[in-house]
Parts: sequence; C-alpha cells; structure tokens
Amino acid sequence: MKGTNMKRIAWIWRIWRERPALIALLFFLTLLSSAVAVTYPFLSKLLLDALQGALETGAAARGDAMDEIDRIVLLFLAVGATGLVSGLFPGIRGLTNNVFEHLIRTKYFARVMSKDHRFFAAFRSGDVVTRLTDDLYDFPKLSWFLCSGIFRAVESISKVAFCLGAMFLIHARLTLWSIIPLPAMIAVFWITQDRIYDTFRKNQEAISDINSQLELSFSGARVIKAYACEPKYVRFFDRALDKRFSTELAVIKLETVLQLIYQYIDLVAQIAIVFAGGVLAARGEITIGTFYAFYNYLGMLVYPILDVPQLFVSGKRAFVNIDRLEEMDGYPGPKVPDVPVRISSVETIRAKNLSFSYPGREEKALESVDFELRKGERVCVVGPVGSGKTTLARALAGLVDPDGGCVEVNGVALGELDASSWRALVGYVPQEALLFSGTIRENVELGSDSPDDGLFREAVGAAQLAAEIDAMPEKERTRVGQRGVSLSGGQKQRVAIARAIARRPALLLLDDITASLDAANEERLMSRLREISGDMAVLMVSHRLSSLRYADRVVYLEAGRVLASGKHEDLLSNASYAGFIAEHLRGTGA
Repeated sequence: MKGTNMKRIAWIWRIWRERPALIALLFFLTLLSSAVAVTYPFLSKLLLDALQGALETGAAARGDAMDEIDRIVLLFLAVGATGLVSGLFPGIRGLTNNVFEHLIRTKYFARVMSKDHRFFAAFRSGDVVTRLTDDLYDFPKLSWFLCSGIFRAVESISKVAFCLGAMFLIHARLTLWSIIPLPAMIAVFWITQDRIYDTFRKNQEAISDINSQLELSFSGARVIKAYACEPKYVRFFDRALDKRFSTELAVIKLETVLQLIYQYIDLVAQIAIVFAGGVLAARGEITIGTFYAFYNYLGMLVYPILDVPQLFVSGKRAFVNIDRLEEMDGYPGPKVPDVPVRISSVETIRAKNLSFSYPGREEKALESVDFELRKGERVCVVGPVGSGKTTLARALAGLVDPDGGCVEVNGVALGELDASSWRALVGYVPQEALLFSGTIRENVELGSDSPDDGLFREAVGAAQLAAEIDAMPEKERTRVGQRGVSLSGGQKQRVAIARAIARRPALLLLDDITASLDAANEERLMSRLREISGDMAVLMVSHRLSSLRYADRVVYLEAGRVLASGKHEDLLSNASYAGFIAEHLRGTGA
C-alpha cells in the first residue's frame, strides 16, 4: 500500500511540474493568507493588552501606551493591505482546477487515441468517457483535489501551525489543550482508509456502468425501437441505476459518519479549551487580550482541523481516479520503434507470412498470408464471410498488430515506420461507414492537411455525391447527425469514400464499400476511381462479383489463408475459387 501511494504522489508531482509557476504562486499566496489570518488575533491581543495597560497606568505613562496603540493600528493597516493581495488565491485556485482538468483530459485522451484495437475491446466506450469526464470534474474529484483539495489542506495545515506557534508564544499550557483532536482524527482515518478507497472505487465503477448503458442505448436506438425492446432496455438501465444508487448511498453514509466523528472530536477539544481558558482568565493568570486571542484562534482552528482529515478522505477518492486513468494508460499499446523510419511514397506493400487472431478467440483470423500490392495496382480481395478480408485490410492500414509475420512497405516492416508519416499515405474506408456529428464538409475534410474547396469538390464528385449535396438546403454545411443518422446508408458510405479520396492517399483501402450502393452508383464510382487512382495502390474488399472487373488482380481468402491469387479468368481453374464463385452465383440467383 505504501509503495502504491508513493506512485500516486509521484503522479501528482509529474502533473504539478507541468505548471510550476502556478504551483509556486499558490504556495506563496496560501502561506501569506494563513499568516495574515493568524496575525489579526495576535494584534488584537496586543491592542487589548495595550488598552488595558493604558487604563490601569497613570497619566504619565499613558502617552507611551497610546504610542504603542498607534503602532499596533498601523500594523493592522499593513496586514489589511497584505490581505488584499493574499485574497486573490481562492480565485487563482479555482482557475488552476480548470487548468489541471484540461491538462489531464487532453493528455489522457491523446494516450487513449494512441491505443490499438485491443484497448477498445477491453474498455467500454462509456467507461472511457467516465474516466475522462466524471472522474476529473468538480468537487471532490481529481482536478479539484490536485489544486483546491491539496492547497486547502496546505492552508489548513499552515494555519494550524501558525496558530499553534502564536498560541505557544502567548501561553504554552493552554495550547496543549488545542492539539487534543489531532491524534484521534488521524487514528480514525488510519482505521477507515481501505474502506474509503473501496467505497469510492465501487461508486466510480457504477457511474461507468451507467454511462456505458446510455451509450449502448442511444447508439442502438433504431434497433431497440425496431425490435420493440424499450421495456427490456429500461430494465437494464434500472439495474444499473440501482447499483449506482446503492454505491452513492454507501459514499454518503461513510462521509456523514466520518464528518460526525471529526466534528464531535473537535467539539470536545473546544469545550476543554474554553473551560480551561475561562478558569485561567478568572484567576488572573492570563489577560483579557490573551483569552480573546485564544478564543479567536480556537474559532480559526475548527475548520482547518476538520480540513486536515478531509484531505485524506478526498485524497483516497482522487487516488481511485488516478488508478483508473493509469489503468487505461498502462494497457499495452502498439509497439513504437526506437528510430522510426519516415516514408513519403508507397512503391510496394507486402504481407509476409502474416498471422493474426483476435483476443479471446482460438481460431486465427489470418494465417500465413503472403501477397504483394504494387504502386498503381488494383487488387480485389474476395472470400466467404469470416475469411479474414476485413482483418487483412486493417493489418495493411496498421490498425492491428500481427501475431506473426509482418507487413512491409517499400521493404521496411510496418512496425519500424513512423506511424504519422505512414497513416498520412493511407485512405481507409471501413465496412461500416462512421461519420461524426458535424457537417458533410467537416467529415470529408477530416483527414486532409490542407483542405480547400477544389479538393472537396473533387472528392465528393469522385464519390458520386456532388448532385445530392447540391440538392440539400444547406448543401455541404448540412449536419449529418450522430453517426450520420440524417443520411441514407449509401450516402454515408459515399461521404466516407470522399473522406478517403480527399487525403490524396498513396494506398486506398476499400472494405466492402459497394454493399450500400446500388448498381448504377457502383458503376459510376468504380469508373471514377479508376480515372483518379493513377499511381495509387488500391485494395478492395468486396462481396460483389461485379467488383472483379475493376481489379487488375484477385486474391481469394478462405479461413484466413490465401488459396488463390491472379486474374479472375485464370483463377476459375482453381477448384476452391471456382466453387466460391458458383456458390455466390447460386445465392444471388444469377
């Protein structure tokens, strides 16, 4: 546990080091604010004692007493002016909360986006969203703790230290009564720390479950309605809500009990101090100024003493958030080469003895695949459902890391290439066209480094989408809705194609793009792609035999293996390929 806590503290220190000026300013203003607050009761004691002395002394000594009072009043004014400066720190503290929230969210979002398919198979979307939003935002979550939580504790600890220092200077024996609550509070936290951590962790997991359920429900709203499954999904959501309700209730109970314990411990100390101070004042062992100062210091100590254990409670909660972020960050990602090779063109791309299997599956999606795609060549990959066609396209794009073998580009293994320079050369259209909730133009220009109107028009024209866009009321500024819900399946597919073309890629990967297109649009699209492809290497995955006539070469996959490769006419002599073609023709009634 100790080593784990040190890792969490080291994590906080790394975040702080990214904003050192803010942290230094906050430390200065926090200590200054505490010093100013503690100075007022001490000056009040001096003032009351001076006034008492002036009243009790003769006229001759009264002039000196009044001079002393004047000096104390000037000190009050100086401390007040200093307090105006230190009063800035609550606002700066709140600003820093937002700075840290933005910093952490940006940092971990970038790290999540660098992960591969294995990460997104292991973590649900709603869970990831929760870790990057609810875990960070507002009291008493991580971004609040990193600044306000810690610096409130720094303020409280410094205020307690300054108060006790001033109180010891005034009266040491009475001060000892003031520290009675501290050992008891620390003991309570030490006994309950594991339960605090577990309770907060379970609550955050319940929040993740809720967000995951919401994401599934809203993403699949059409299917839910088509199958009239609303009552079933309401029951799913009710179960998730019940779990969150129980964990939230456990958090509230725990915080309430701890708060009551801390308050009553401190209340006992307050009563003891007031009683002891009153007795000493009545006996004349302390002055009225001393009793007044102690009474004020006692009031100042109440909330700081409660804040100190609260640091441990909110710290445990923040540690849960840190662990959840680090769990994502620590999940294995793609291998990064020590000295990545940058490329600017694609002459050849080759799969060499390529093998791959998805996590949790025994059968291989690809096994010992060998084939080569050359610059300017158009290859069509066909095969039965589940034969590995989509996986092959993903492997060539670098979206999945092979278990065995490799993909080579211009003779260099894909794993040795600079990822950004490689992906800049690839245009990828997945089987399921995914659009973002912006406009048509924003979706098309998503992957373009230097978008312009001419490039946009060329891309949508090639994708056979120009006439339909011009017919829309807002044309290219038409918003497509969540996942492109306002467009038809064919329109979504063609927007995705236009997005890939707008990159002017050296390698174009088309995964079953004709599935959502009618025959006329397929004919026009393929003809236009042939015109603009030029030196572009094109790999098409298709279930339509009509796509074969647009390819220079056909690769036939079955059970993850390449069983045939060559021109369509030549492959008809291959029994496996010919059987697949015949079966496909029977299935389509051709």
